[in-house]
Amino acid sequence: MQNRLKEVCLFGSLDDKQLNRLNQISSVKNFKPGNILFYEGDQPKNLYFLLDGLIKLYRYDKNDNINILSYYYSQALIGEAATLQRTPHQLSAECETYCSVLVVSFDEFEKDFLKDPDIALGIIMQLVTKVKQLMNTNMQQTSMQKLASLIFENHELFTKLKKYKIAEILNMAPETFSRNLKKLKSDGVISYDKSHFEIIDKSALSELFACCPSYHK
Repeated sequence: MQNRLKEVCLFGSLDDKQLNRLNQISSVKNFKPGNILFYEGDQPKNLYFLLDGLIKLYRYDKNDNINILSYYYSQALIGEAATLQRTPHQLSAECETYCSVLVVSFDEFEKDFLKDPDIALGIIMQLVTKVKQLMNTNMQQTSMQKLASLIFENHELFTKLKKYKIAEILNMAPETFSRNLKKLKSDGVISYDKSHFEIIDKSALSELFACCPSYHK
């Protein structure tokens, strides 16, 4: 368990004594697709850190329709804003795939770890990353920029999920998704088949989602 904790970006600065204490107040839980991490309105008691898998955050509107607000994949805190503020969760979190989640008792974590500047900074950086993601979502991006950015950040998703699900995450028509993916492959930026997905030219890929003038929406 301690070796698994060392792999989590938030806890890389902890010494063996701290890791042992964290181990005492934590557990790694495995969830199946459709399992709920927490519901909207639940009182938060734990910190959830997604180690592997895909989780969607959603709420119901007044007509009982599901509105998906965001997706998160591995190495991400889930629902931490409510936990840190000790307010009810504003969204529900559901596993879209098989997920492995580190669950940490927040009362104990707050007492023993939040005073550590490296841990506090790590949580702040997680929040900053989410704000950036939200800003990017609200920006006018081409479909190619969205795709290139996701590949750059987590290309492992492309071996774990069906193409239609990735297109859904990107809020993109499946036909547009497939066309852009084939274009990246033909340009030698990526390589893939049914069993593997690889970035061939990382520099070219990063240029695409930073500025993508030659591709159309």
